[in-house]
Amino acid sequence: MRRLKGSYLSYVMIFLFAYFAMASFSSVLSVYLTGIGKSASEMSFVVSSSGLFSFIMVPITGYLCDRTGRPRMICAVLLVLLGVCAILFGGSGQVWTLFLLNGLIMSLSGSAMAVSERLASACRFRYGTLRVWGTFGYAAGAQAAGIAVGSFPPWVLFSLVAASALLAAVGYLCAEDPLPAGVQGAERPNNPGEKVKLSSFLTQRYFLLYLLIAFLFSCGNGVNMNFAPLLLNSLGVSTGTVGTVLFFSTLVEIPIIVFSNRFMDRFSGKALLLAAFGSCLFQFLIYAFAPAAWAVVAVMVLIKAVSGTLFMMIILKMVHNLVRPELTTTGISVVNAVNSLATIVMQNISGFVADHSGIRQVYLLLSLLLAVGMILTLFLKVGNSEKVFG
Repeated sequence: MRRLKGSYLSYVMIFLFAYFAMASFSSVLSVYLTGIGKSASEMSFVVSSSGLFSFIMVPITGYLCDRTGRPRMICAVLLVLLGVCAILFGGSGQVWTLFLLNGLIMSLSGSAMAVSERLASACRFRYGTLRVWGTFGYAAGAQAAGIAVGSFPPWVLFSLVAASALLAAVGYLCAEDPLPAGVQGAERPNNPGEKVKLSSFLTQRYFLLYLLIAFLFSCGNGVNMNFAPLLLNSLGVSTGTVGTVLFFSTLVEIPIIVFSNRFMDRFSGKALLLAAFGSCLFQFLIYAFAPAAWAVVAVMVLIKAVSGTLFMMIILKMVHNLVRPELTTTGISVVNAVNSLATIVMQNISGFVADHSGIRQVYLLLSLLLAVGMILTLFLKVGNSEKVFG
């Protein structure tokens, strides 16, 4: 443990295993739930709990991390709890039990992910060289989940989730606490417990507008995370192949992450948001109208992970440019909480639409919301002074 302290390997463990845990649990969760006899509405109800729980837990965790100055210890504890909940989830079958455990697992994961983004942007290693390990972890987790659900009993999948969460917890314990914006090297603050004022968010109208825009994007992107595997299944793609499609779709985002320092600080947040909305809107229109499975698979491989990853990096950029430095982790957590609220709302609406009209109609509805989000983005004003990805 001592030799890992502050090392590059400790950050590799955080991103590789935390994203592996998240992907192995969530990437084919909808397929797993429908496979054990849950309807689309029941599946959506269970999955929507992640938004409800995250809406509460993620901002609280972010505030505690900013307030106490001990984000690594907090995240390590969260991931240990995640592992325990994953094992319990694998042995559960009642809808309400699945609802509660899924909410805990995804909110614990989301809370840790928000802090990991802060760690990657405020340590001595470049953001892209750290975050790319999350891509590898997510791709491997999605592939492993597809194989596990299709070929093995449930305990295998959820044991993988628990083991990877524990390894990520070790990574958090061995990393270093993030530096505040504008602080370099060893210039660490002596007052990590300085009180921060959450009310300052309410006075920043463009941050509030960005929250609305993020809500609309997450209505689409969050629902797509759960309905994409079902869409492939409905087109005749096997569960094992679904995992393979998600594996390759995740690998496509590697160049975007590795070379994020070449463009994320250069372009404005508005331009990047429009690019994310545009790619996601194009994707959903193909899902709604493409007549053959190969077209859906091709677009899913090339675009699905790209738009989501770009938006995740945009959150980091926007928060750094819209909120005070001492509220960075809290700001990221607030945005993620709003994203979770979007999932609560749209996941249940989408489940109802899917049961009565089909999955294609779900993607038509999501396309409309994304179009509204693109229009609102045109009214957003944000500076580009903070350099995050260099």
